Order: sequence, then C-alpha cells, then structure tokens
Amino acid sequence: MVRIRSIVALVAAMTFVLAGCGGADDAGGESATTAASEAATADPQSPNDATELPSEDEATEQAQDLADDLADSLEEQQDAMGGGGATITVGDTTWAFDSVLCAFGPDEIGQEGAEFVLSSLQDGLQLYVSIDSFGHSVSVDDISDFQNPSVSLIADKFTASATGAPEEFVELDGKEISATSLFVDGTTDDLTPIEGELEATCP
Repeated sequence: MVRIRSIVALVAAMTFVLAGCGGADDAGGESATTAASEAATADPQSPNDATELPSEDEATEQAQDLADDLADSLEEQQDAMGGGGATITVGDTTWAFDSVLCAFGPDEIGQEGAEFVLSSLQDGLQLYVSIDSFGHSVSVDDISDFQNPSVSLIADKFTASATGAPEEFVELDGKEISATSLFVDGTTDDLTPIEGELEATCP
C-alpha cells in the first residue's frame, strides 16, 4: 500500500507539473508519467497469468526504479519552478521543505474537480497535499526506500473517518496553506492517530 500510494503521489505531482508547463514536451516527462500511471492503475493479472508475474523483490525493485525516475524529473522541475516552503510536524517530529510546487484549479492541476495540489521532494521524502474529488489529503512518505520506508504518514478522509477527525482540514488563504489533522503511521501496526500540523507558502 505504501509503495502504490507513493507512486500515485509522484504521478499526480508530475501530472500537474506537465499541465502547468502547457504540455509534456516542455517538461520532458510524458513517457515516464504515462508508464507510471499505467503501472499504478493496471488491473491485476488473472490466475492463468500468474507465472508471468514478477517476484515480490522484482516488483519492489521495479517500483523503486520508477519512483526514482519520477522523483528525478520532479526535482528538476522543483529546482526550476519551485519556491516558498513548508513545515509539517507530526507527533514529536518536524520536517522542513525548502521549496514547493503548487497548482490551483483543474486547469493547472490537470484533473477535473481538483482545487489544490502541493508537492515537495527533499532528502528522500515527498510531502504531498491535495484538495480534489477524493477530499482533503496530506501525506509524508519516504520515496527512497519502498522496502523499509522510514516515514509513511497520511491524513485523509479515510483516516478521518477512522479517527473522528474532520474530513475537510486543509485551509487555503491565497498562497498560504495550513492544515491540522490526525495522521496514521503506515510503518507500524499501531494505528493510534497522531496529531499533526502543516504550514506552507506557495511560490
């Protein structure tokens, strides 16, 4: 689950970067994004095709390679287009991101019903914030090690339903973003919710 969610967040971030650039040719990432989208949404093979499925280690390695390629492309775009910054504290740990990419509205994001997306990559972690047709979401994930991620925290409508937190918790004030919610830690079997806060400024 951690691997799929991380790739989906990377794909979504690349999609809004491409939309903001006016097309895939400008960002040079269409083929990688298309491949990632297909990989993240592909239907499972039937039992008759089971012999063709990669082993768990091979699948993990392929997912890591895909994430690394997407992360490299996003980091290039973040260096070129990013700015602002973000700080997120969950429990006793705080992460600061020196630059972020933001998009507002479906035209910039490239997704119908989407209102806001923020992405930032730093030190092997991805911060991803969204308000779209799936609701409000804030996550921090270790994208450098899918096998044993050091960080996998998420707050969204599903964790809100389980923890009793409000489902709408991301607040926009121009280019200032804040969020307070309860996060679930995907690196442990302990699903005790953890209080977290986000403060960000878009470029």
